[in-house]
Amino acid sequence: MMKSIYEQPRYCEIAFSFRDIGAEVDTFEQCFRNYAELPVKSILELGCGSSPHLEELLRRGYAYTGLDISESMLAYSSKKASAIGGEATFVHADMVDFSIGETFDFAFIALGSLSARNTEDIISHFRSVAHVLNRGGLYLLDWCIHFAPFSDQNESWSIERDKIKVTTQFSEKLIDAVEQLVEETISLEVVDDGAVCRLSETGVKRVIFPQEFLQIIEHIGGLIRWVVE
Repeated sequence: MMKSIYEQPRYCEIAFSFRDIGAEVDTFEQCFRNYAELPVKSILELGCGSSPHLEELLRRGYAYTGLDISESMLAYSSKKASAIGGEATFVHADMVDFSIGETFDFAFIALGSLSARNTEDIISHFRSVAHVLNRGGLYLLDWCIHFAPFSDQNESWSIERDKIKVTTQFSEKLIDAVEQLVEETISLEVVDDGAVCRLSETGVKRVIFPQEFLQIIEHIGGLIRWVVE
């Protein structure tokens, strides 16, 4: 049986290392300046995975908390934080329904990682976020709202780092138009010191379109003060 990509955080990290993390954090800080109604000091990343933003956020003086359902990813991120130094905490929980004993100035999800299978999951997620977000803080979603009619997608790319080559294949296909459900598959082929391994993960997600997104936020009743896309 093929292993899950979430069991191999290092390979997963390499697969998505094409991003300009410094520029992304610059965007976060621009949002802080434009929209936040409080000084942003504490940050919560939902579906943090290998926590690619961790080092940059700590370097800029923020307190970081990462939440993820994968214990392997959290262990990897925690080890990374220990090597870097700085204030970082990790929480094992499902982003659909979670509770943390503290609140944050800024929360975000990256790379469309909002894992919700139906409307109830989406509402539960936003309510959970609202309960941990300080008044005047921000919640940013990256690639979580579909602004165009849905179409099947297939992409592939390769990245080599530290003598490890990872070839990634991503596909997204519609499986239920009425329920707005898509099936996402991420597959990795890894060549590490001559050895080849293959990893894969398939999941079903509910697509969110702009108008219903606004209706959901209105339904929540203003618990989330700011939502940034």
